[in-house]
Amino acid sequence: MRAVLTSVSEGALRERRARGLDHHDEMWEGDLHMVPAPVWDHQDIVDNLGDFLRDHGRRQGLGVVRSGVSVHDPRDPDNSCRIPDLSYVAAGHASVIRKRGIVGPADAVIEVRSPDDETYEKFPFYARLRVPEIVVVHRDSRKPEVYRLAGKQYVAVAPAGNGWVTAEVLRIRLRLRTVRKRAMIELRSLLDPRHRASI
Repeated sequence: MRAVLTSVSEGALRERRARGLDHHDEMWEGDLHMVPAPVWDHQDIVDNLGDFLRDHGRRQGLGVVRSGVSVHDPRDPDNSCRIPDLSYVAAGHASVIRKRGIVGPADAVIEVRSPDDETYEKFPFYARLRVPEIVVVHRDSRKPEVYRLAGKQYVAVAPAGNGWVTAEVLRIRLRLRTVRKRAMIELRSLLDPRHRASI
């Protein structure tokens, strides 16, 4: 269920902060979006995908991957930020990393899409910041999608005939695979085909 409040009292916000419920809250051009904590399956995908990408990045010297870090618009960092499930900052681009999170474009963001969330509504923000690549993984079906920035909008990357879709910035391939009636995401490094995982 989606709910919109026209205003929230300062007392309610203080209580939300005190109870630690604000860790996923986003500011959308001055409007507060209070995002609920992820459910188990959602976080399982985030953690396992993050583990693979961090290992991949370390092995290849590519950069850093962090979960739950806010990405801020440098023109208005206090009033305009989103929190992707995972953010990737390439080696040599660390100037965007600040105490508050990432100020400016991450090199790629990964969103695990849960039903009724705002994954696709975040795309214009990421495009405005010039984030080159977005990976979306659907929580329930585990279907991966890759979007690449083309001009001012994102274009879906078509899977190859064998189902693999390539995330060039992250230097990985992903595909949906069913094993014993269980949907899984298969991952492979483009730089070391032996580095693979199924989650």
